[in-house]
Amino acid sequence: MSFKKRSPDKHNPPRARVVLTTQKNEYEVGEEVKGEIQIISEEEFESERVAVSLSCWECLRKTRTVAVPYGPAFGQTEQYVDQANIYLGYFIVFKEALIPQGFNKKYPFILKIPSAARETLYGIDNNVKWLVQTILTVRGRPRLDTQTCEIIVTKRQTVNPNAPATSKEVIKEVVLIPCAYCGGLMPQTSLFCPNCGARRRA
Repeated sequence: MSFKKRSPDKHNPPRARVVLTTQKNEYEVGEEVKGEIQIISEEEFESERVAVSLSCWECLRKTRTVAVPYGPAFGQTEQYVDQANIYLGYFIVFKEALIPQGFNKKYPFILKIPSAARETLYGIDNNVKWLVQTILTVRGRPRLDTQTCEIIVTKRQTVNPNAPATSKEVIKEVVLIPCAYCGGLMPQTSLFCPNCGARRRA
């Protein structure tokens, strides 16, 4: 009795998942975003490309005038959100590959935030978000939906060269021991007793 190999479902993405992790959640402009992705598959499929993207999106709340029939001469105003992608970078993990059933492997990635990048911003009328996402395209089938991770980007902390140097006070602990001759206390590192002048016994 022979078993026919099950043909892949061309209308749905493969039964697989991608886990994305970054070393931390907050970065400075110009810093490298390091992390890894883990691909776990329950079936065999052909991958066209696996990549990790770093993108920055800006959302602006704006106001516009809308013409209204039989309304005022200047129409009515309404608010809307204008979204734009202001940065997009890729790290190619690998290109064409056959992913077998039971596949489970991790891959590192590195993406650099530009030095002139916009920092993360959450405002009433203006938001700037940074997203890290895995892109896995499949040959002859829909793209696999993958995880998206949001990171915080801040300005680089600068050190003022004209700032006065701060000095640190060093405190040393001195152990006192009794003199074998007069009983007075003397530092453990002293060879002679400061009270009677006798030489410290070994």
